[in-house]
Amino acid sequence: MTISKEQIKKAFVSKVKDISEEGYNNQDWYQQDDQRIRYILATIELDPGVGAHSYNDGKEVQLELGQESNRFYNCISFEDHGMYKINDEKKLLELMNMSYKELSDYVHKNEFDWIGDDYDHINEYLFQIMNHWQDEVEFDTEGYDNIDYLTITRRARAWNVDPETGFKSENKFEVAYSILMEHWEHLPDDSKEDINKRLEAVGC
Repeated sequence: MTISKEQIKKAFVSKVKDISEEGYNNQDWYQQDDQRIRYILATIELDPGVGAHSYNDGKEVQLELGQESNRFYNCISFEDHGMYKINDEKKLLELMNMSYKELSDYVHKNEFDWIGDDYDHINEYLFQIMNHWQDEVEFDTEGYDNIDYLTITRRARAWNVDPETGFKSENKFEVAYSILMEHWEHLPDDSKEDINKRLEAVGC
C-alpha cells in the first residue's frame, strides 16, 4: 500500500481552529488532539516511566505488564519544507489508524513523558508542520520571556496563483518570475540578454 501525502496530512496536521492562542506545558499542548500525539510518537524515542528529557544513566526500567518502549518512533521522519520520509509503512499505517482514545491510552499506559523545552517544542510543531502542511494561515509566537504562557499568533495568507500551473506565492513577483522561467528556453538569445539587463537594473 502507498500512503499518500494527503493521508499523512490528515493524520499529523492539526486543524487550524484547534491551535490555541496560548501554550505553556508541552506535554499537555501536544495531547490536545490526535494529530499532535501522533507527531510525538513518530518523532520522540520514549521509554515507559522515563521522560524524553530525563537522564537515567542507562539503567533498565522495570516494565509493568503490557508496557513497551514507543514502537512508532521514526516510522516517518518529517523534513524541511513539508518533505517527509516513510521508514516503516506498517507501523505508520497502524499509528495513522489509531483513534484519539487509543493514542491517549497508549501514552498513559506506558507513562510516556516529554516534559521540557516547552516553548521550543511547541514552536517545532508550528513551524515544521503547521506552516508547511497547510496554507490557510501562518503561525508565529511571541512572549518567550513570559513565564506563564507562550502567545501563539496567526496571520491569514493571501496567495497569488498562476492559473496555468497552480504555482502560488504571497509575492506576486515570484509568481511572475516563475511564469517567465517557464518560457525562458523558448526565447531568442538576444531577447534573453535584453531581459537579463533589465532585471539586473532593478536588482533582480
